[in-house]
Amino acid sequence: MTNANFSPIPSSLVTLALTGGAASISSGDIPGSARYAEGFVRTASVVETRDGTTPTSTLGTEWDAGDIILLRSRYEITNAAFIKASSNATIDFQFYNRAPGG
Repeated sequence: MTNANFSPIPSSLVTLALTGGAASISSGDIPGSARYAEGFVRTASVVETRDGTTPTSTLGTEWDAGDIILLRSRYEITNAAFIKASSNATIDFQFYNRAPGG
């Protein structure tokens, strides 16, 4: 029977620091059962892509400090890439074993 509880995977909070070029969530930081992630943009704006391409100032979706980035599948989690929009930025990611309502 599938667990219907939507709660974070224990000990799966990861902080991604963006200080230079593009960065992704390290495969070693992604729990094997992760199928959904929420990322809180903590300090400054970031730009992200989800298809494996490298984001730039003109390619990708920009998120401001305080925004929540939802990665809704294992594919999006493993293929998302991020850059800082201007100043150094951090994103805190929490992983879940399924998407809400799924």
